[in-house]
Amino acid sequence: MPRWMFLGALVYAPWAYGSTRDWTIAGLDILIAVIVTLWVMGCLLRREWPSVPPVLGIAASALAVQGWFHVGNAKFDYDPAGLEFTSLSPLLPWAPGTLHQSLSLQSMVHISAMLAALCFACEMAQRAVWRKRLLWTMAVTGVSLVLLGLVQRFANAPAIFWGPEEMGPSFFATYRYHSNAGAFLNLVWPIVAGFTLVGFLRGTPGWKRCLWTAALVLCLAATAIIASRAAAAMTLLLLILWGGWVFREIARSQWKGVTVATAAVATLVMILLIGSLAALAGLDVSVKRWNKFDREITEENPRLLTAQVCLDMIPEAGVWGFGPGTFQTAFPYFTHRFGDKIEGRWIFAHEDYLQTLIEWGYAGGAGWAVLVLGGLLNSVARAFRHRDRLPIEVRVTHFSILTGLAGVLLHALVDFPLQIASIQLYVVVLLGILWANRHWLREPKQHSRHHRSKTTPVQDVALAP
Repeated sequence: MPRWMFLGALVYAPWAYGSTRDWTIAGLDILIAVIVTLWVMGCLLRREWPSVPPVLGIAASALAVQGWFHVGNAKFDYDPAGLEFTSLSPLLPWAPGTLHQSLSLQSMVHISAMLAALCFACEMAQRAVWRKRLLWTMAVTGVSLVLLGLVQRFANAPAIFWGPEEMGPSFFATYRYHSNAGAFLNLVWPIVAGFTLVGFLRGTPGWKRCLWTAALVLCLAATAIIASRAAAAMTLLLLILWGGWVFREIARSQWKGVTVATAAVATLVMILLIGSLAALAGLDVSVKRWNKFDREITEENPRLLTAQVCLDMIPEAGVWGFGPGTFQTAFPYFTHRFGDKIEGRWIFAHEDYLQTLIEWGYAGGAGWAVLVLGGLLNSVARAFRHRDRLPIEVRVTHFSILTGLAGVLLHALVDFPLQIASIQLYVVVLLGILWANRHWLREPKQHSRHHRSKTTPVQDVALAP
């Protein structure tokens, strides 16, 4: 039951306005809490510990302890309306504590849900059938949002088809902010590309290959018409990585029956299809934003000034940080030297790594680095160690996950995709799959030695149809 419910959460998160509203985030957190509770109950009934790598479990637990200690040992609360801090009486005045207790409490409820989802996804991904279902659900959900976004463009819709809210000219699908939509699609389309590629390499039925190819074309066309320049740049970079990897595999004669000429023709056809669909859907908003690019790259750009402020804040945040979710509270008190050059309310720093160090300090930043880089580097090391014995489906699966994560992690250098709940959920699922790499980045299982000559290898893969 919890595994099927988790697949439902993967559908809910992006469709519920991208989980960007308070009530949709609360709904996602409640759903994950129910899932994790059922999971823990199942482990208790089986008298088993959750099957989570020790490093992952320790890092996630350490982050949870740090965050909740900040909340319990809060130094201040804050009144946004009156712009006033209220002093509290922390249990340990000398120990770290958040400067905005109510905001950190809200943030830690959600972060705890995401940490639990990461551990659950890791255990879930240890079985091939559920690993495939996770990736398939993410891919199909992403394609469904692309279809909604394209229909909106063709219909010149001023907002999502339901609800009275006006969302401006650059929204896409259920995302109000175009950059969030672009980051989400850059997480999804590499998985779609993996299913497409495996379909051709495995010789699946023609209708399946056509469906996955059409889905990939739609996803890439959508990233072209979304008005996010950062997302478009990430898409281009990921396409270059995919192209280089595919032609490298062909040159190494890893794909029997596929030549460089065949791959080049297929690539050209794909580019023509993507360009044609993007032109039909409308590129005017994207073109207008790119035309402003040279005028915005100046020393007075608010985002560059904000990054300078963040660099000033990090030493003040110190080892433990100001507290989870407190960037928007602390930031205005460090902007005085720039006067009115930084205007408005800044909820996010538009640079996720700087914001993480401000809220979590050096210790928390190290914990988050272990969660992210640990899964990435460990899986890459294992894949390199077994590179000559891994089935092609496994290599495609691994590369599609790596490129999907690379897109959003690079995007986080110039925006705030890692602050969006739906993107966070998809990122932790992909990280969970990577943390479970010892269960699938390996040689195919063989039958017993007595039957080996009469049977074929049993492959434990994710993208196998």
